[in-house]
Amino acid sequence: MKRPLLYCIILLLTLPLRLAAQMPQVPALTWDDFVQEYAADELTDDGTTLSTEELEWLEGVALHPLQLNRVTRSQLLALPFVSEAQADSMLTYRTARRGVRHMGELQLVSGIDYYTRRYLSLFVRCDSAYVDPSAPVRVHPTIGALLTGGRHEIETRADLPLYRREGYDLPEQPSKTNYYTGNALHHIVRYRYSEGREAAYGLTLEKDAGEPVCKQGFAPYDYWSGYVMLRPADRPWSFIAGDYEVRGGRGLLFGRQFFAGREQALQGAKRQGASFRPHTGSDESRFFRGAAAAFVSGRWQVMGFASYRKLDARLDGDTVRTILTTGLHRTVSEVERRRNLGALTAGAHVGYAAPHFMLQADGYVGHYDRYVAPQPRYYNRYYFSGRTAGGGSLSYYWAMGAWAMQGEVAADHHLHLATDHQLSYSPSRSLTLTLQARSFSPRFVSLYGEALQQGSRVANEQGVLLGGRYRSRQSWELSGYVDLFRFPESTYTAVVGGAKGIEAQVTGKWQAGQRWHLITRYRIKARQRTISGYSHLEYRQTHRLRFGAQWTGQRFEVTSQFDGTLALRQTGRRVWGGALSARCAWRATRQIRLRASAALFDTDDYESAVYVYEPQLLRAASFGALFYQGARAVALCDWQALPSLTLSMRLASLRYFDRSEQSSGPATIHSPWRNDLSVQLRWRLR
Repeated sequence: MKRPLLYCIILLLTLPLRLAAQMPQVPALTWDDFVQEYAADELTDDGTTLSTEELEWLEGVALHPLQLNRVTRSQLLALPFVSEAQADSMLTYRTARRGVRHMGELQLVSGIDYYTRRYLSLFVRCDSAYVDPSAPVRVHPTIGALLTGGRHEIETRADLPLYRREGYDLPEQPSKTNYYTGNALHHIVRYRYSEGREAAYGLTLEKDAGEPVCKQGFAPYDYWSGYVMLRPADRPWSFIAGDYEVRGGRGLLFGRQFFAGREQALQGAKRQGASFRPHTGSDESRFFRGAAAAFVSGRWQVMGFASYRKLDARLDGDTVRTILTTGLHRTVSEVERRRNLGALTAGAHVGYAAPHFMLQADGYVGHYDRYVAPQPRYYNRYYFSGRTAGGGSLSYYWAMGAWAMQGEVAADHHLHLATDHQLSYSPSRSLTLTLQARSFSPRFVSLYGEALQQGSRVANEQGVLLGGRYRSRQSWELSGYVDLFRFPESTYTAVVGGAKGIEAQVTGKWQAGQRWHLITRYRIKARQRTISGYSHLEYRQTHRLRFGAQWTGQRFEVTSQFDGTLALRQTGRRVWGGALSARCAWRATRQIRLRASAALFDTDDYESAVYVYEPQLLRAASFGALFYQGARAVALCDWQALPSLTLSMRLASLRYFDRSEQSSGPATIHSPWRNDLSVQLRWRLR
């Protein structure tokens, strides 16, 4: 009698583990849902969004998720929604249990709330064995094995407009700016290789619409980008050659560490050292070309990089008036400005990291082979002028109990200063309060900086941000911030100095039952700008309101949303805008997935535009601006023809109700319709 009873007890104790092992690990949300929920918070009133590089990098992680039983602390902290305390809790739980058997166990981890688990399900998997970090490593893969034993992927995408822009017809009186030198096809080819997170190399070729092929110096396309990276797990060094990006400190010198700006700042202070990663996207301006290497010994990290690139520039004789960043080379004038400025850059980093403290020093020098002198304007008096620029910075991180603080102090080559500091207080696992203060001298020069800021460059700004986030462990989240800022000197939109502004936002998210997810968001931004035709300033306000609801089934989901905009000027102008939109996804079969969206919009002008996320092909996330009156529809089909081969097709249609033509200049379309067809082929090899 005792033996059968013992068998029953063992069966009952092991049944949950057996069921967990058999449960399919399906993400709680799709990539489209994540971009809509998380990334949309960083959309600005000027219509700009996150860097496409940041979105493409995160989408790559979603395609090849991290293994929870092998992920490192730095890899977890690279995910923008994971805080220091949450990363430490997950790793402590993993060590104590000697591995995690299923993602559902995250409910048992202290400090991991519902929304963190929801987002982690897209970027992390739990289908590998636990590896004890203290156990000796018996097998050291060779460099050759890392470079040949991984996964290969080839992707190609073609975008074909089903309409004709005016610039594709040669005018009777051609000039350097009124027609395009190439055809309307946009084409991109990507090759990627990866061996876990330890080795990667790749190549990207892109032709923008309107650019020529195999002529005028294009061989065959305008844009080429490649890289080779080695980061062996069992070695203290890492290396990259080709095109890459550098991140460090608070972004005053090298580019920001933030994925989603103010949204991520509400997570609290987060310790991150300087790093580099491959430039995998199609952005033709924000990257370095050369080599970088890093070495870690105990608590010390050393990194150095060197780069030489040819940049686009508008010349006046032999003087550079404007450094261009669009990457477009369609008209004769754009082709003439292509890669006529050489930029040589070198930089270094030294850092010391203790369990609750980090101190880092960074520096760089940049040199142009032509003299840079912007055409004098009221707003660019302190822009960079000359051939050589540089800077250095000290950044720190300190944590003690519920408090954490980090910041950076930078000086350029003329000792003009910029500072950025953030203080976080977490009295409980659910609540985080954040205070950020920044002050950038109007004369400060940073060639590659990108910090948490309101202006377009790291200079001429003072600001204070106060925010907080409360996340219940089960089903809801409330967050908000107030950002007060001031521009001491004149800017592009303010002819006199002293322009002030405020931005505030509150967001609520609620998981209502097992299938419903609700979100509401309100944002106000008020900023002083020049009154047209005068030298005085007026406040311009923009109010944005969003209500969204999502229903998720086994194979079908639908999201509906209302967006409203009210734009006011102190001089009395008032414009409105609104849009009703819906997005759905259906897993028709194991091989076929269908996605679609539709929107009706009505706005007075571009100032009251609304922004709606639409289903996109791989590595093409974006928010479209909808303005005036019309309808927008998108249909997308993903077909996995073979286990290693996926074919995707996207059709997008836009119809204006109150306009007979669109855009201006050579981009003019003489029709209220705009239809675009895109085809993407992705082939994966082991």
